[in-house]
Amino acid sequence: MSTDDDKPPPSSVVTHVVEVDPVAMRRHGILTVASGLEAGKVLSIPQGEVSTLGRSSDCTFPFDDASLSRQHARVMRVGSEYILRDDGSRNGTFVNNTRLTKAETLRNGDRIQLGSSTLLRFSLVDDQEEKALRRVYEAAILDGLTGVFNRKHLEERIQAEIAYAKRHNTRLSVVIIDVDHFKKVNDTYGHLGGDAVLRAVATLFGAGMRTEDVLARYGGEEFVILLRATSAPQALELAERLRKKIEATAIPFEGRDIRITSSAGVASNDEPDVSSDREALLGRADERLYRAKSGGRNRVVGP
Repeated sequence: MSTDDDKPPPSSVVTHVVEVDPVAMRRHGILTVASGLEAGKVLSIPQGEVSTLGRSSDCTFPFDDASLSRQHARVMRVGSEYILRDDGSRNGTFVNNTRLTKAETLRNGDRIQLGSSTLLRFSLVDDQEEKALRRVYEAAILDGLTGVFNRKHLEERIQAEIAYAKRHNTRLSVVIIDVDHFKKVNDTYGHLGGDAVLRAVATLFGAGMRTEDVLARYGGEEFVILLRATSAPQALELAERLRKKIEATAIPFEGRDIRITSSAGVASNDEPDVSSDREALLGRADERLYRAKSGGRNRVVGP
């Protein structure tokens, strides 16, 4: 019969105290676009969801790149890890120049290539770092007053949209809209009143845009809208709808309502005498804007 003296002594238990970095615990994964017109754009990878990447507009993160498959790859967060997987794409998914043949766990700083030309960088950041990256990107492409695209980005996008229209044999329309008598607004309400008008106009325009449309401030009180896969009659209809909306809107400013009107010119690459290049499209739309203003303003002129 055994006694307590016969039992082996209890094994000693060693407790390790691990210091947890609270900043590291708050870090999450993002993808930063490193090529093309959207270079610098930040894509947040949501927790608990599968995010798809590809050429299709149905993807979580769509890219305008003909070398991509419609659904090219997917990325997901599993616990604290981020997993990237190719979805059987034609031109492959690469991490640090190595083509994926199976799911890959991403590491901070990894360079991702989709197809032949879409480049991304994976990073672990906290909320403040992500906000800072977004501010840098937005400052480069957005107009500081209105929040719509700036002229520099418009010039880049119009070339890309023309190339897209040629590649897919589709239509592209351009609308140039100008606020009527804007100098009178500034003279009556001051420059702050003029700023309020421009912000309100940009908001009204933006509410009527599709995801693929491009709205930019062209300069002063002029705005340009690029309409992908849109015919001249459809663009005219949109411009007229926006004109009526502006005319019907009272813009509040310091206890008063500012009322304005607008004029617009429309051009499209489906017109027989308009070539598919930047100068032809913008030039024809600008010419028609001038006719709208010289014809009495508060009107739209198109083909």
